[in-house]
Amino acid sequence: MRTLACLILFLAQLAHLHAQAIPQESSSSQPKTILEAEEEVFYDEKTQRLVALPNARLSSGKLLLSADRIEYDRNRTQAFAKGRVILTNGTFRLLAQTLEINLQNGDFEARGVKAGYYPLAMESSVMKRENGIITSSDATVFLHQRHPLEPSLGLGSLSFDQNKSRLTGKAVSLKVGNRKIAGLPSLSGNIGRNPFRYGLHAGHRDRLGWYLGMEGNHRVSDSMDAQGKITAYEERGVFLAHKLSWREELDEGFRRGSLEAGWIDDQGNQRGLDLTGSAIEESRDYLHASSLNRFKRRWRLAGRIEWQEDSEVFRDFQRDRFNDHQWNDHFGELAYEADNWTASLMTRWQGNDHEAMIEQIPSLRFDLAPTPWPKPDLYNTLSLELAGFREKDDAGSLLRRSRKLDLGYQVQRPIRLANGLTYTPFLSYRLQDYSLDGPDAQRTWGEWGNDLNYVTHGDYDLQNETWGINGLRHVMDFSLSHRKLNRLDSENLSLIPAIDRSIIDLNLGPVDLLDSIEADDLEPQEVVRVGWGNHLLTRDGQGTRSLLSLQISQDLWLENESGDDLARNFHSGLQLNPANWLGIWGEAKIDLDRGETTRNSITAVLRDGRINQLELSYFNYLSLSDQWQFLASHRINERKAVHGALRLQGDRPKMPYWRVSLEFRPSTSWIWFFHLSERTGTSKENEWEGSVSARLFSF
Repeated sequence: MRTLACLILFLAQLAHLHAQAIPQESSSSQPKTILEAEEEVFYDEKTQRLVALPNARLSSGKLLLSADRIEYDRNRTQAFAKGRVILTNGTFRLLAQTLEINLQNGDFEARGVKAGYYPLAMESSVMKRENGIITSSDATVFLHQRHPLEPSLGLGSLSFDQNKSRLTGKAVSLKVGNRKIAGLPSLSGNIGRNPFRYGLHAGHRDRLGWYLGMEGNHRVSDSMDAQGKITAYEERGVFLAHKLSWREELDEGFRRGSLEAGWIDDQGNQRGLDLTGSAIEESRDYLHASSLNRFKRRWRLAGRIEWQEDSEVFRDFQRDRFNDHQWNDHFGELAYEADNWTASLMTRWQGNDHEAMIEQIPSLRFDLAPTPWPKPDLYNTLSLELAGFREKDDAGSLLRRSRKLDLGYQVQRPIRLANGLTYTPFLSYRLQDYSLDGPDAQRTWGEWGNDLNYVTHGDYDLQNETWGINGLRHVMDFSLSHRKLNRLDSENLSLIPAIDRSIIDLNLGPVDLLDSIEADDLEPQEVVRVGWGNHLLTRDGQGTRSLLSLQISQDLWLENESGDDLARNFHSGLQLNPANWLGIWGEAKIDLDRGETTRNSITAVLRDGRINQLELSYFNYLSLSDQWQFLASHRINERKAVHGALRLQGDRPKMPYWRVSLEFRPSTSWIWFFHLSERTGTSKENEWEGSVSARLFSF
């Protein structure tokens, strides 16, 4: 990965070294040039040179030249070294059989060269510098020292133009030991750019057969990277993928984004069906693009496209990344964020016909955070949304649509009753006006509410070096919330389509009228919720570190118009971080009326330095079967590490997934990965997979 970057740095050091001439005469402002030897230094009348031998040394400042024999021509400012030549300047070192160097302009010619700039080393038959251009013939580049299993880079010719800071390499090949493995493209690049790195992978999957491939990364510029991947499948054909990503920091913002595409002419006899039940075609491709930009600190521009020819192409050929790409999105948004208000223009559309989608074309929204006006203790909140909604099924057909004006306003006044005790009354109003294909519809809402909050804390002079505790602060808060929502007026209420609605909320739901963003299914309700929080903090340098955060909320009373659309919920969240080697976090949500688990999850991570790491997780969503997940890694030594994963499901545990992998570093540059896994019980991947991949650390 880094050999070529180091190679450029190495040549830059070499160029810098020889661009500096060695002074002929010493002065108070210039370092002395000293020629010495173990036995004698004499003047040769025939060659008109100073000769030093044996174990001769020529020094000037940081530059040191040593050899069995050194001849120095003061008139031409040239030095000639022969036998065990060593040229050193700081961290740069060059070894050669012979060396001729012009101390005035830095031009040189060396034969039988071995050179290095840690951690890079290079061998070359001939290396020379002339008029600012360094050239090398029959060069081999490697890390540290040669090894029979060490990958290296062979170059028939290598040149570096100091004037243009440009590197060019021809007749490039990948070698292991002295054996050529593969030819590589010619190299070219500028100083500061990391040209290429490569990796190899091979393995077997039941559905795809045996496969073999190569991947590589290219640093296009300081802010842009390009990646390419090609994989040949025994039963499917050749899969091609490439990705361009960029990241640039600005004075008052940043630019980030990526563009990725993949394609295969699938020759498989059993490609199967996509989510719509349609047969998958031979030509399969996808295009993913995302961008997030911030300008002038307040402007934000974001967008995403995740187009796929069929619903299974990414799952089939990018299986390791499918977990983060199960649901695709297509949107663009421009937003302005002030200190206490935001305005945004967003559009979301259906990009894949095989995925149902609620489109927003477009959505214009304005939000004002609680702002004091006209009195400092009277806080006003405002929200305004103008949006068009279109609900489409997984075949791309339009099911229903609406255009909506949604206006909300809230006023609140916190009243301090005692130290740490605050009472806050609320009044809220909301207007929802719908423009439909038939008669239009409208409804208005009014909500009144009350909040009672109490916060207290205690400080304790507790010290513990093992857990890194330097004093302890316990913060505890209690809250009691009441909201009563009434429908004030309505017109054609039954015609309002519930398009903009919440499907499943795994987190603590809102109680405020203005906090219900997806609100086509609003209904009159009354809720009483109690909350209790505990937080433990300790000093950490100039700041604080959270040791424990526990938040519990429960709906004591809930009554709504439908009687069953909403239910009383219990919700708790836990974060425990007593040390950097131990972490526990979890979340639970329970429907108290139905006795159903909406969400129950907890994860614990234990680290033993760089040697061991263990992660244990438990999941249960929507009262489905229990799932346990174990992740572990153990570093056997500096060259070997083993990783494992296991997932169990159900009361009578099934094993839907397991994985074992071995990481082996036979030398400084190679890293080998041996991987074996199996999936069962999914809709497609009832299969095992074995793979071998190699990361060429040098490239």
